[in-house]
Amino acid sequence: MKSLVIKFVLGGAAVALSYIISMVIPWREFGGIFATFPAVYLVSMYLSGYEFGDKVAMHVSRGAVFGMIGVLANILVTWIMLTYTGMWLLSIIVGFIAWFVTAMIVFELVELIAHRRGGAHGRETQRSHG
Repeated sequence: MKSLVIKFVLGGAAVALSYIISMVIPWREFGGIFATFPAVYLVSMYLSGYEFGDKVAMHVSRGAVFGMIGVLANILVTWIMLTYTGMWLLSIIVGFIAWFVTAMIVFELVELIAHRRGGAHGRETQRSHG
């Protein structure tokens, strides 16, 4: 429960600060950089490493790579949707779906590659072990 509170407070504070910075800075695109501040990732890495050790932190970090590739898809799809439809809410929803689908595809591709290579060189995910 303690780690949940820490994630909530630190992650929420980082999101709020990023929003404030993006609204105060006169260059909107530069302010958008702060919209992708990796607060949740950094807090998750710290807590997983502190509570469970390096191996769990490694798996969390590997999963974050899948998620961040999904974030890139989310940004591109949302931007394209906004450009063509001008509908921000629809763009957010479609972008969110693109994030999840892309992250899961990357995860499954890594699983497939790990199984074909016999799980060598530490490429397997946590699911590969069990």
